[in-house]
Amino acid sequence: GKYLMTINGRYDGASNLGAGYRFGFFPGVSVGWNLHREEFWKALPEDLLTLKLRASYGENGNISDLGDFQAQGTYGVGNQYFNNPAVLATVFPNPDLRWEQSRTFDFGFDMGLFNRRVSVIFDYYNRITDDLLTDVALPGSSGFSVVRTNLGSLGNRGVELELAAQVLSSASPFQWNVSFNAARVKSKILELPANGIENNRVGGVLVWDALRGDYVWKGGLQEGGRIGDMYSYRQIGVYATDADAAKAPVDMIVPVSTARPADGRIKYGGDVNWEDLDGNNIIDTRDQVYLGNPYPVWTGGFTNSFGYKNFNLYIRTDFATGHTINDTGRSSADGQSQGDVMPTKEFIEKMWKKQGDITNTPRYLWQNQQGNIARSSVYYQLGDYLALREVTLSYAIPLALLQKVKLSNFRLNLTGNNLHYFTKYKGLNPETGGNDAASYPVSRNFTFGANITF
Repeated sequence: GKYLMTINGRYDGASNLGAGYRFGFFPGVSVGWNLHREEFWKALPEDLLTLKLRASYGENGNISDLGDFQAQGTYGVGNQYFNNPAVLATVFPNPDLRWEQSRTFDFGFDMGLFNRRVSVIFDYYNRITDDLLTDVALPGSSGFSVVRTNLGSLGNRGVELELAAQVLSSASPFQWNVSFNAARVKSKILELPANGIENNRVGGVLVWDALRGDYVWKGGLQEGGRIGDMYSYRQIGVYATDADAAKAPVDMIVPVSTARPADGRIKYGGDVNWEDLDGNNIIDTRDQVYLGNPYPVWTGGFTNSFGYKNFNLYIRTDFATGHTINDTGRSSADGQSQGDVMPTKEFIEKMWKKQGDITNTPRYLWQNQQGNIARSSVYYQLGDYLALREVTLSYAIPLALLQKVKLSNFRLNLTGNNLHYFTKYKGLNPETGGNDAASYPVSRNFTFGANITF
């Protein structure tokens, strides 16, 4: 019981991979050391502290969401060519398609205190995933939109912590158990196919970097970067008067129409004042700034369980912090991107209405003709939240009463799920990362039940 070891290995095959890459070997090993079973540990008071150190390394293969004939390609019927039946290729073949493989190293410990009334579990892990299964865009001349292939490597490092405690002794008539868990993960793109561009970048935006004093490509996919970084224009105010707006930089992002070729670049009172990062008196794509990432930095939750006699109250919450949401549902409404749809109540109340108004909400314009809404940093919000996920109140009928009706158990319970979000996010669902096109909120529900044992 002092020293523990587990060794395993899998050899898996999948016929929907390339003919030369169908089989993969995935080994794993884990070790553990129960320090509290060692002789030198006996110098400590009995049941004061137990400690187990552990480490593991393992490899996994993944082919999820892979079609049955992804490597071979597929064909479809039902088409016509000059009124004759035609068979068309529908999935581009890739005979080099192979396993996506993850290699994970984990180190951690399990600790118990005060006869295990308090427990601590900690893990640090480093996971590297190679040959990511990814759809890559193809030129339209190929006749296909994408091809499924193995593309690059991704690294994920993180920590996970869990604390649990029995707050009161088991002899107490009132019982209280509490637990807390938290996890943090940091992702980085490690490798991309060589394409002759710095960091083998795919996509991204060319923006002004004040630290380097030059224009730099950021975002997109590039080695050393993250997936999902979002860039747009920073709103620093709204011009109060036409006179103030006349001093504005030339805005090259305004959607100039053929009916208003000259007027489109002119600013008026009520238009947004965009930050001119490079100071060249021109607002263009190079003036975009980093506004966040859709993936949370920290996730976790709290649970509390209270018991007194035959009553029990269970409360579970969870949280996420650090993720940014582009509230495109709100910006689409405020900018009337669908035509004459009414802006939000907050926009109507706070918007610029007349010369001299001091506000951070621009004027009403049909279909956002001056580009004041859709690209604004105002609609990029932190999605930090604490969710009251579950509350359950239960009552167990006393055994003395049950025996009279020949029952061994009768428990009533009332449960509420997804009761409330504590958040500053203005949309309906703070759990949405990235673009929130007015996604439907998580439904709130209540359940009453009875557990009866005869």
